[in-house]
Amino acid sequence: MKNQSLFAKMLCLLFVMIVLSMVSYTLVLQKVQNEFLLRQAKSVSRQIILTRQWISGLGGVWSKDVYTKEHGFLTTYKNASDTEQSSEFYLHNPALATREISSLADIKYGYNFRVVSDQFREPKNKPDAFENEALNRIRNQKLDYTDGFDGELYRYAEPLYVKKACMKCHGDLNKDVKEPMKSILLDKYGTRAFGYEVGDVRGIISIQIPRDSLLRILTSVFTWWNFIIAAVSVFLFYFFTRFVIAGPLVRLTEAATQLSRGEIDTDLGTESIQENTKNEIAQLTMAFERLRKSFQIMHNKISRIRKKG
Repeated sequence: MKNQSLFAKMLCLLFVMIVLSMVSYTLVLQKVQNEFLLRQAKSVSRQIILTRQWISGLGGVWSKDVYTKEHGFLTTYKNASDTEQSSEFYLHNPALATREISSLADIKYGYNFRVVSDQFREPKNKPDAFENEALNRIRNQKLDYTDGFDGELYRYAEPLYVKKACMKCHGDLNKDVKEPMKSILLDKYGTRAFGYEVGDVRGIISIQIPRDSLLRILTSVFTWWNFIIAAVSVFLFYFFTRFVIAGPLVRLTEAATQLSRGEIDTDLGTESIQENTKNEIAQLTMAFERLRKSFQIMHNKISRIRKKG
């Protein structure tokens, strides 16, 4: 590299600048993507909490003559009359509703969520390794949330606190949980997940969102205009380096070489240079021109002395 021309070094500098710019842009894009995933997860979490509070406040949601076999129902109720055919209603509590909505979100939008707890009632709500660690960190460190990546899957966990409306299903069996809900819950789940108090961490809202690859994002963000602007920028840098910096320096170097060989009549092309120029290369050229004239004066004096002698 030491023996390379200034123009070659400038091109190497351009290449390094382009690489560093791409790395910097990729890091910024990755940070923006992570921030977007975090905001998306928090938005989903808020919707889950509001939906669960609404369902819990109503004492559950009943569906008429239909339920999702994959998720089941909490209990049933038959309604019969003289004028209408009997209908069967199925009760969906907040936990069941959360699983059903998550299934729809996974099918339609590609992300899913669930509420998990170390005191789970349904095996489907058993926490995995990430969720276990998240639950422990949230409880021990009083965190508002925790997140991370599992390959290309973004994982987010937020605490789910026990509210007053939750006590009728998760409170003290002898004080808060009333009939007939008490018998329904004991028959379906046994004595698991009772005894909570308002403000306790019941579990966590666990959200999983697929992360798009940076290459896919880059290809979707960049347009032909970006490439055209980049190409024009590279060309302008090349033109400036080649003709504004390297070119004049090459000509000045050739002239200096000629002067060193005694060719003192060499034209340095200073006629077009203004005396008060701020161009450093032009100033250097003017300095060489003054040096050349000094050599020329000295050479003429030496020639006249030799002729007299």
